[in-house]
Amino acid sequence: MKTQIIQLTKNDDTISVRDKMNWSQTGRILLVWPKGGHILNRRLELNLLKRHANRLGAQLAIVTRESEIRFIAHQIGIPVFDNPLRAQEIHWRVGMRRNIDLRHVNNHPNLEAIRTTIHTHVPEWLGHPATRIICFGISVLALIALGIFILPSATIMLAPQWKTQSMILSISADPSLKVANLSLGSLPTYSQEVIVEGSETIQVSGSVMIPDQVAYGGLRFTNISDHKVTIPTGMIVSTLGTDVIRFMISSTNGIVVDPRKSVILNAQAIVTGTSGNLPEDSLVAIESELGLDLTVTNPYATHGGTDASVPSPTIQDLTSIHERLVDKLEQVALSELQSLIPSEDTLIRPTLKIQEIIEETNSPAVGEPGRQLSISLRLQFQSQVISAEVLRSMVTTILDANTISGYVPVPSTLVLTRLTEPRLSEDGNAHWTLQLERIVQNDIPANQVIDLVMGLSVPQAIELLQNSLPLEEQAQITLTPHWWPRLPYLPMRIQVIQPET
Repeated sequence: MKTQIIQLTKNDDTISVRDKMNWSQTGRILLVWPKGGHILNRRLELNLLKRHANRLGAQLAIVTRESEIRFIAHQIGIPVFDNPLRAQEIHWRVGMRRNIDLRHVNNHPNLEAIRTTIHTHVPEWLGHPATRIICFGISVLALIALGIFILPSATIMLAPQWKTQSMILSISADPSLKVANLSLGSLPTYSQEVIVEGSETIQVSGSVMIPDQVAYGGLRFTNISDHKVTIPTGMIVSTLGTDVIRFMISSTNGIVVDPRKSVILNAQAIVTGTSGNLPEDSLVAIESELGLDLTVTNPYATHGGTDASVPSPTIQDLTSIHERLVDKLEQVALSELQSLIPSEDTLIRPTLKIQEIIEETNSPAVGEPGRQLSISLRLQFQSQVISAEVLRSMVTTILDANTISGYVPVPSTLVLTRLTEPRLSEDGNAHWTLQLERIVQNDIPANQVIDLVMGLSVPQAIELLQNSLPLEEQAQITLTPHWWPRLPYLPMRIQVIQPET
């Protein structure tokens, strides 16, 4: 008996498959599942296809290696085969299942029983309204208690007693040193970095081939449905495979194709160049839902796609412009370094070098079309400098050794005043004199303040701080929320701020 073989796709469903079965003129219909296609894998879908085959007066069988589909088909009496050749060699008799080539027919697990077994039983009292209300009430009370403990916060502003510390120091810069020499007042040099960027443009000297003209040709559309189909303007047709070539219909109006009829329409490649010159029967894919009703092919080879020679940069062009731009940016870096360093620092110009190429772009790239080559560079340059930071570190250490007992320096208050300009001595080192000044204030530990005021009212806390600590002025306390009666009991909710003088 003749067999109608229907190849399914990954996009097929029961409706599209039944439409394909309607065209069968034989007593046996063989549905071939796509490789890796997980379609029609429910019992209901296979039952619908089996009933539809019965209405057509035909036997139904399937070809698939999907174990789930084979299992369902075996349960509802649909023959299953590994390949179409095997299906055509034997009789399809559901009652004689020994003739059907089934591999996964034994000891299938009962999924419903497994789900019932592993389902966790929830005690009924957990869902009782009273249980939910009690749990909710406990949660609310816990949140209220926690809020009373951690909600309030306090900020204490202190103004400790302060003084000015001052001294005059003679220093020198020695490039051979690795660390500062406190006893001699000598310090080493340090590296200074700067980032500069710029661009340059030149005329290119090479050439390259690029796509020029678009390919064109005729496409034959065939209506395989039982109704008229309108081919819209701009429909896309493509090749198969990885490197897809697409063509677009050139007609300005929609074309109506009658059932079982064909029409040839002009089309042109979407991308220019010789890649659009295709052999016959290459354009076979329709990129729309009309692919279910239409087939397409190009009966003749497409032609007309060409490439053209255009200017393009070479490696020599890129090397030349790169060197020119680097020389230009070196001069810019020297100028910016001089402006970046503090007035007491000295830039050693011959030590300038490129430390890092942060960004380098050129357009167009070598081998790409373009009459001019443009390059942009963002470089980080480095140079050796007599360091103001090293100087500050050295003088801070000297000042710390002479600080009044019980006082600490206020950050960012150190002022260096250069009394003489740096000068080179016979040993090649630079010498100059500085006046050092900074503000020091009484050291009041924050933990001590917090321990004094925890849980007190604001007036009590202010009075206790004024009597216990050396302050320039009365402490300021801010509570959040402002109406809270006492300072927090939690130390982490109290912040002590000692502003810089």
